[in-house]
Amino acid sequence: MGLTLVAILTAAMLLPGILAVRIFYRAGQTNEVEPTVPSLGSTQGIALVGMFSVVVHFLYAFLLREGPGWLRATGVQLIDLPAPNPYDILRMREAGQATPDHVFALFFGLACLCLLAMAVGWVSGLLVVRGGDPAIFHGPLGGLLTTKRDDDGFVTAYVLSKLEKDGRAVGYQGTVASLLRDDDRFPAKVLLRQVSVFYLEFADDRPVRREMAETIDWIALSAADWHNIAFRVFKVVDDMQEQPASTGGPTAPLPRWLRVPVMFLAIASGARLLLGSRPNHGD
Repeated sequence: MGLTLVAILTAAMLLPGILAVRIFYRAGQTNEVEPTVPSLGSTQGIALVGMFSVVVHFLYAFLLREGPGWLRATGVQLIDLPAPNPYDILRMREAGQATPDHVFALFFGLACLCLLAMAVGWVSGLLVVRGGDPAIFHGPLGGLLTTKRDDDGFVTAYVLSKLEKDGRAVGYQGTVASLLRDDDRFPAKVLLRQVSVFYLEFADDRPVRREMAETIDWIALSAADWHNIAFRVFKVVDDMQEQPASTGGPTAPLPRWLRVPVMFLAIASGARLLLGSRPNHGD
């Protein structure tokens, strides 16, 4: 097997791990912040991709071994197609030995691996969101963003800019619409809406805030524009509505990115059952 083919197969086998890591961090996304995914060149990124790749491949190999037996035990008739086993091609010594069945098994198996990786990443992310440390997704801002997500509220940012004149510094206060962070997961860029402008001046050795008449609908700022930035969570509490205890109410809808794979699996499963249960008229 040539080095080029080995490199391609290695990248293909790591693809489920990369996808699982991406979906894992996507589970921690909030309205304002998308978690920063570690770079593949970092130690943390390599470790996460490797760990998820091993888990996904282990689960898929287990399903390849035990899945057909489970289906036969349920009485489901299987379609006569090559098993979606992408590992068969690894046993070939030369690329010319590959048959159409091997190619089908490789790409269909990779597609199934990616679907399994999405499920593993999403479930792992939900477990961290519900019972883990929010700092895994959001770093130092984990507690702040988790508080906002769990309650009906919004995040307000106070930005002290580098615009100064006569000892006065201009500042901005607004609702956070989007927050981007650097590789260390510290604020790098922020998008604010409904912004009020103020300035700070020092009087009697203490800062005093002076409001300005100007208001801004939207403003985007980067770390190079401010001296510091602060956040505060405001919770909206409606005393007129009593929240009844939940007794198995409706669950949250599937995220948009997960609807297409689920629909694909549903259609494929229905077609497989339909074709598998069709009577054989040739007997």
